[in-house]
Amino acid sequence: MSTKQQSPKRPAGKSESNRSLIYWIGGGILGLALIVWMAAAIANEGGGADAIAFGEVTVEGADLPFFDASATDPAIGITAPTVTGVDWNGNEYTIGPDGRPKIVVMVAHWCPHCQREVPILEQWYEDGGLPDGVDIYGVTVLTNQLRDGSTYPPSKWLEGDGWTIPTLMDDEGGSIATAFGLTSTPTYLVLDGDNNNLGRIAGEIGTDGYDALASIAAASLSG
Repeated sequence: MSTKQQSPKRPAGKSESNRSLIYWIGGGILGLALIVWMAAAIANEGGGADAIAFGEVTVEGADLPFFDASATDPAIGITAPTVTGVDWNGNEYTIGPDGRPKIVVMVAHWCPHCQREVPILEQWYEDGGLPDGVDIYGVTVLTNQLRDGSTYPPSKWLEGDGWTIPTLMDDEGGSIATAFGLTSTPTYLVLDGDNNNLGRIAGEIGTDGYDALASIAAASLSG
């Protein structure tokens, strides 16, 4: 009569513990991969150059006081700092004392007032509303994908509206917004050829408002 040799017993719970460890590690790897994929998808939203949302900025000179839209601009006559920045295509622009008066419009991609104003301003610009000898610049400010991902980065929104006005991108620290005393969007700033502030105004101003700012800028040429 033969006897069946019994296999030695494994310590209870060890293989089950190993399986749990494998599942835990596998789940962790899968979770990490998902996080990496989501981060990459967010980072690459829009793709290539379209994903550029901020620029390198230099500011020379003292910041203008913050603008109170409910009162007379306290910074009228004060020299604005010289600001240099780039657009999403790498073109560099400087807003400074070059002898040419300027209108500067600061817009945020998530701002409904800016979204309504941009196509009107662009049409005014295309129709020749800007007087000879006067320049205009846009600045994208307060850029934040979480506030409106559908218009992020700002280039996506602006180019979708046919925007052709030379535009600087503010940096992540808001250097241009601070330099020009921004408190709301859109805000318009008029500068003379020496970069002195001729006045700021905030909100939707339409074509009549653009004409008024352009007249102030042009008048400084002969002033």
